[in-house]
Amino acid sequence: MNNFKEEYDYIEDADILEIFFVQGAATNAVEIADDITLRFDKQRGEAMSLILNNYSYLVEPAQFGPRSFRLKIDQLPKATREIVTQIINHPPVNRCIRMLTFLDQQAIPIVTVEPRQPVSV
Repeated sequence: MNNFKEEYDYIEDADILEIFFVQGAATNAVEIADDITLRFDKQRGEAMSLILNNYSYLVEPAQFGPRSFRLKIDQLPKATREIVTQIINHPPVNRCIRMLTFLDQQAIPIVTVEPRQPVSV
């Protein structure tokens, strides 16, 4: 990973926050949860950016703590799922979202969004 400082692009009218981790084009983009898209370079296993649609809703507290969202990684091909899981669980992405497990009759991966102070552009 290079020394690129995170940059934020917040579109207030649309309530979309994109957090850029690395300059350059992404080779893949997957919606990892409703309203959360990860752009990444699959070959390098490197996050390029995280797009948070409906940002205000994503960071709004729920009744018992942070709002959580079911991950859609089980729908990805195995190789892509492994890369995405690795990216989510390591910096810089894990400073923005946190992957957790909800236990019901089976383990269900979920994610929470860490609030940021976006600046409108």
